[in-house]
Amino acid sequence: MKLNNFYNTIDFQCLDNIAHQTNDLYLTRCGLQHCPPTHSWGPKKRPQYHLHVILDGRGYFEINSNIYHLKQGQIFLIPPNTVSRYYADPCNPWTYAFISFQGNKAETYVQQAGFLQTPYIRDCVLEPSEFSSIIQKMMETTQLTITNELRRVSLLFEFFAFLTSTNPSTQETLKTHYDYLPETYFEYALKYIELNYQQNIRIQDIADYIGITRSYLFYLFNRELNMSPKKYLQQYRIEKAKHLLLSSDTFIRDIARNVGYEDSLAFSKIFRSVTGYSPSAYRIHKSDSSKT
Repeated sequence: MKLNNFYNTIDFQCLDNIAHQTNDLYLTRCGLQHCPPTHSWGPKKRPQYHLHVILDGRGYFEINSNIYHLKQGQIFLIPPNTVSRYYADPCNPWTYAFISFQGNKAETYVQQAGFLQTPYIRDCVLEPSEFSSIIQKMMETTQLTITNELRRVSLLFEFFAFLTSTNPSTQETLKTHYDYLPETYFEYALKYIELNYQQNIRIQDIADYIGITRSYLFYLFNRELNMSPKKYLQQYRIEKAKHLLLSSDTFIRDIARNVGYEDSLAFSKIFRSVTGYSPSAYRIHKSDSSKT
């Protein structure tokens, strides 16, 4: 019996040599890679489809004698038996999640997902992490059990459900089904966040309240602000937190709750990632700066 191989290093995690689960669509390989500058693969070809979701950074994709400079939030696909090469940007190397797959219906599903013709590149539409989280779950099915085999099939179909539901070619058609201008829906989304950021709201809550799909909500924020609604909500909360830190002596845990974070440690981690300071250090630094 073929055994799964699992590789797990700081920069590369991969579940390989995956047993054939079903005929319609099946996974052969999945993983995550943090690439060093100029790290490359190819020019080579594979017998199966190979798909990459770019989570961060940039890189280059060569196919059919053309070179494409790709970035975070894009997906590129390599069809079976197609010579290609891809390599990381020397200044801002990419991190990507990937899957390899085959099956009798693989070509049909690939086309429905928006990969109709070369160069087989499209946008995620949703946060790239929405896709990579599914791949992460795939990599957790290392034990040789029937349950894990079924779970992998389920996760692969879930992955394609995300791809087909966010197929950019359907976005223009989707937008024509709404009664108001895109700007109106966008303004309502901003107002909802303004009034509800202190609550434990989800992006789906915003879309449901306005009466649009989550994919369309992502489209609106990317069009207007070049960022996802999740990123905007995070930044909005951090700006409110910064104001509270400088205008009051409120405890950090209470400020975290006041801006929508029940977990003060999670709040502190996000605050540091956005500002470069912990909440307490930010309060001290900015207070000292105002006195000089």
